[in-house]
Amino acid sequence: MAHMNLLTLLPTLLGGRKRNQANQPHEEKSAMHDFSHLNGIGGDIQKTAAKIRANNGDDSEKAFIKAGDPTKLARPGQHSRGHNVAVSDEGKANPILAVSLLKETDLKSSQIKARCASEPQALSKFTQNFMEEHDPGWEFQDGEEQALTAQTYSINNRDENGFHAARDRAIKALKKMEEPLTEDEIKDLTARTIEMKNASEPNTPDNVEARKKADEEYKQEVALATARRNDRYRASGQAIPGDTRRVNGRIEGPADEVDRLKSQLPG
Repeated sequence: MAHMNLLTLLPTLLGGRKRNQANQPHEEKSAMHDFSHLNGIGGDIQKTAAKIRANNGDDSEKAFIKAGDPTKLARPGQHSRGHNVAVSDEGKANPILAVSLLKETDLKSSQIKARCASEPQALSKFTQNFMEEHDPGWEFQDGEEQALTAQTYSINNRDENGFHAARDRAIKALKKMEEPLTEDEIKDLTARTIEMKNASEPNTPDNVEARKKADEEYKQEVALATARRNDRYRASGQAIPGDTRRVNGRIEGPADEVDRLKSQLPG
């Protein structure tokens, strides 16, 4: 099967993003970067990396997802809590609360994600104050009702209450907390990319090699089975073409019988 220089993906998949050298103690030099031995698979990974470099923001994220979403492969122990929250579905779904808890508490990333998942959409102070002034029944609504009311008001009034503006700023703040993929994550993403490609295209190097191996194993099994059958024929006194008969009358087959039988099989 194809083997990959996994560290090669590090500079390309990051799309030219600035790196924190303190967080990358094992970074390899660019001289090691070589995809030539990966044939078709390596070329496709390079194309994906090039697309990521060519795009920014959401487009970069979509390019990543096509090759296997790296945020799903993140290893929490190798990143800061800010990164772990920023790449999580929970943090993205409740960004204002996520940013607030990261800045104002010492909660672990798992605790922050749990709260983001269980609590209503958080609102900015501006939105809270605005809605208190413009909605007479605001104080009588629970958190979920307030979030829905604020969102509805924003949609109908060109975001005068700042609901969407605050949410967008929080999302951008979380995006800045994301860190480069670690070497382990690059390996995971590479393995997933190869697996997806092998599952969808029959003529990848891995699939071609797998079929060759299957054919070889089949021939070996057939040849061994045929040789065993021939030995039983000989034991019954029946000679097979190519056999020799000793002076004592014993019938013996050729020493290379299995290899000869394999060579006679089609394919």
